Amino acid sequence: MIPVLRDAGLSALIDSETLQSVANGLQFTEGPLWRPDGSLLFQDLKAERTYRVAPDGVVSVLREQTGAANGQAYAPDGRIVFCEQNGRRVSTMLPDGTDVRTLAEEWSGKRLNSPNDVVCHTDGSVYFTDPPYGVKPEDRSIPFQGVYRIGPDGQPVLLADDFEKPNGLAFSPDEATLYVCDTGRYHVRSFALKPDGTLREGSGAIFCTLDPGEAGGPDGMKVDRAGRVYVAVALGIWVYEADGTLIGILGTPSRPSNLNWCGPDFRSLAITMGDTVLKVRLKVEGVRPPFLPA
Repeated sequence: MIPVLRDAGLSALIDSETLQSVANGLQFTEGPLWRPDGSLLFQDLKAERTYRVAPDGVVSVLREQTGAANGQAYAPDGRIVFCEQNGRRVSTMLPDGTDVRTLAEEWSGKRLNSPNDVVCHTDGSVYFTDPPYGVKPEDRSIPFQGVYRIGPDGQPVLLADDFEKPNGLAFSPDEATLYVCDTGRYHVRSFALKPDGTLREGSGAIFCTLDPGEAGGPDGMKVDRAGRVYVAVALGIWVYEADGTLIGILGTPSRPSNLNWCGPDFRSLAITMGDTVLKVRLKVEGVRPPFLPA
């Protein structure tokens, strides 16, 4: 059985007996992304490779020299947008891994630090986090760790700069709220969005504080259609109701790095964890990305 820690209702949402291994023998997996053809893409950050798991389970290299690509999402134009930790930019590519283009690498004329995770809004804008993981202190041009929005003009706009290590981010089902993990402070913050896509002044309250009792703050994050928030942290996937109540931790063998909904009905979670990619079936449906290809 899959261990459920601090169970306050989470076990009733799990529809798998065990965690299924999708891929293993990697270095540091990140950024899972399900494709409607039944395949799954994920990053091996340390090996700087993008992998594809075919519907028959065969794992192959889709792209090399990724700049330590991390989180990825679907862009409005059908391309895949992703963050490059070592490349220090936000880029896009075709679904087959070709035609890589830079979307953003500077803010206000200064080089970005180390883009980490990304999510797209239905209005076509791109939100991303920019912690310092992939840049030496002496090479930094931006002294803070920010959250940004890329609008129709293609220029990053700074939304918030008071993070220690901003990481995973996700929208509520109605896109009225933006959740952002701060790995260094072991909490998730929630921001109210204004009609123009910026953050409402005075928002940014702490949605939840995580206390795993060991190293490994919040990393990747996703939301289901009922508004529950799923966070990859030490011990496993921590699941919260929309009001911030913890309903349990889906235990994993080691600290997970990221997660994403997968399967044609979006009732499974792909979980990246160290050298492994896992999958678990749930009884609830995840929020579908707005630009999921047909």
